[in-house]
Amino acid sequence: MTFFTSDEFLEKYTEISENDFEDWMIEAVCEMIFSQIGLMFRNSSWNAESVPSAIKNASMEQLRFMIEHSIPFIDYNGSVEAGDMKADIHSDYSTLALRMLSNAGYMYRGNPVNANMLVQAPFGD
Repeated sequence: MTFFTSDEFLEKYTEISENDFEDWMIEAVCEMIFSQIGLMFRNSSWNAESVPSAIKNASMEQLRFMIEHSIPFIDYNGSVEAGDMKADIHSDYSTLALRMLSNAGYMYRGNPVNANMLVQAPFGD
């Protein structure tokens, strides 16, 4: 799932070079942002043309954030050691990207979790 193209990203964030990222990173950040959207608002058929602009912008912001701050594109929370050096490493979300989603109504953190993540699941007959 990709919500934007590399050309769209480079046009918006001119300070970033095409050598700073690879296409698989676009898919990774789109999946990250998609996971933050309440289930009743998700549409798995979205693509770069059909995705709502707030979600596209949040996805592009997430990529910029991860590139600019050298945040790893891996699902790893722990320590990396090299000789005497040790560093904690973990993935993180851009608070700006999350605010973009929230302000556009795709996240309802003020409501109960079951209201935010509503899924029509039939029980019984």
